[in-house]
Amino acid sequence: MAAKHIYVLGINAYSHDVSACLLRDGAIAFAITKERITRRKHDAGFYRPVVDYCLEAEGISFDDLALVVRNSYVLPVPELERRFLSQFIPGVIEDSERLNARSNPLYLAQSDKVTTVSHHLAHAYSAFAACPFERGAIMVVDGVGNYASDVTEGGSPTANVDPLMRESESYYRFNGTRTETLKKVWLKPTRGYLSDDFYSMPGLGAAYSRVSTYIFLDWNKCGEVMGLAPYGRPRAVGPLIILDGGELKVAEWGADFDRPYIPEQDQSWENARSVRHWEDVAWRIQDDTENVLLARARWLREATGEKNLCMAGGVALNCVANGRIAREAGFDNVWIQPAAGDDGIAIGSAYYGYLEILKQRRSFVMRQAFLGKSYGADEIAAALAPGTVRLQTRRTRPRDVCAATAQLLANGQVIGWFQGRSEFGPRALGNRSILADPRQAGMKDQLNRRVKHRQAFRPFAPVVLAERAGEVFAAGEASPFMLVARHVRPEWRDKIPAVVHVDGTARVQTVTREENARLYDLLRAFDALTGVPVLLNTSLNVRGEPMVETPEDAVACFLGTGIDALVLHDALVSKTVLHRLSSPFRNTYSEMAQVVRRGLAPDFPDWGTPG
Repeated sequence: MAAKHIYVLGINAYSHDVSACLLRDGAIAFAITKERITRRKHDAGFYRPVVDYCLEAEGISFDDLALVVRNSYVLPVPELERRFLSQFIPGVIEDSERLNARSNPLYLAQSDKVTTVSHHLAHAYSAFAACPFERGAIMVVDGVGNYASDVTEGGSPTANVDPLMRESESYYRFNGTRTETLKKVWLKPTRGYLSDDFYSMPGLGAAYSRVSTYIFLDWNKCGEVMGLAPYGRPRAVGPLIILDGGELKVAEWGADFDRPYIPEQDQSWENARSVRHWEDVAWRIQDDTENVLLARARWLREATGEKNLCMAGGVALNCVANGRIAREAGFDNVWIQPAAGDDGIAIGSAYYGYLEILKQRRSFVMRQAFLGKSYGADEIAAALAPGTVRLQTRRTRPRDVCAATAQLLANGQVIGWFQGRSEFGPRALGNRSILADPRQAGMKDQLNRRVKHRQAFRPFAPVVLAERAGEVFAAGEASPFMLVARHVRPEWRDKIPAVVHVDGTARVQTVTREENARLYDLLRAFDALTGVPVLLNTSLNVRGEPMVETPEDAVACFLGTGIDALVLHDALVSKTVLHRLSSPFRNTYSEMAQVVRRGLAPDFPDWGTPG
């Protein structure tokens, strides 16, 4: 009789980026964020959709699980769910979900195989448990974690700490499956409009989110702040965060910060009168953050003597700071969890259960992040089957889809690229991507105008053959998860201008055949045609929408934007003349999504669906 698998489910619950991760015998079988299913960016609320997704993909039920481990940074999950019985908390869960949750076996669970872990400890496990190192140091920095009263770490990290303080930074050492907490930095309770007004708290990630709120009216636009920073004037704004004897100090926000972005007042962000000021503030918070993180990493290296560093927490998505840490902190190796934000909490929760509670051994290394379920030929055919789609598209199956796609890219076409299992985490890594020719200086503006509809200052990333990366970019470690910024070598900046940021850097993704054979072959084919082993790579979505998950999502994005062609596995899909005629009537992603999913006929006369 075959041995029974050990299944552990990890869940990031009720906060932004709700997610689930299923381990099978210590290896990640599947992981998904709720937004990919519901199509609502950073979706919060109940976790049933992501749990069902993972269980159905594996073909198991709740009864097959050895353990379920959950976390929410808001409050411990059992306490939250008890509150839902008597309180309506729309910012955490919608009422319809709250009512439907009662039939789910995990909701208000009394089972001894359902437990919790605290926020930063889950981040730490997401970093080290799947890394390629046997031992090392761990750095966790984010906006806000759990209250000190809810921290589940061993030892005494909360001794003499106000129970209402919240996690901001945590530093650990690991060896095998054992972890040791070395230092925690706490957010002191502050006065705010709401108890979850964390970006007013004096913390590193919180301060960055405060700038994001000030400039973009959204605490979760930190990536945009990072992209805007190189446009700012150095030191035009005074320090916002500094280290003084190892203690973090955050400046008070005074009368100088009186120009927040207000859409009703500014109309267009790019044409607002305060853009110069926002650029300067972005430069300052980015420079301060880099300096503090570098100092923290150097301290961690000296305090532990370890050669390897693992990183997680939302601040670990700052690829510019990551690049400096990799180059300057003194560690031999740096590994960053590709889902470093709160979506990765599901991974960390699962590994906490597998390693700490079930006492299993580490045996898995996360060498790629393609953790969604597979979609077969039948599902792709179904996405292309609705009459409205068939009217507007032409499908071919080239003998060599990579060679055919490379030729289209070299001819200046923008390609939607849908392959295999979807990426877990915020970066498109070549399975749910929009690809384009980096040699064309105008490609960035073309993509923004026809497809992405985002601010012009935001850069696009390059994907490069791993063995050629050192030729094009400043030398460094492999970067398969697009989490480190490197300088583009001067002799290449004019060759690939579409992926070079204003400061001469690029957020590099390296690719080997072992990591992604199809994308690697496409890069090889493009290199053979052009002599350039690089493509522009951005996520297959439009601004404000999550990355696509299903073939239906991909077809909807293709028909609702200016993407020239879509590659679905081996099928090459192009647009017909009828698409150009229909686009004035229906030309947005959200509208096309309804057409594709429901098979609706066009909203103009005399066009029926073919028989």
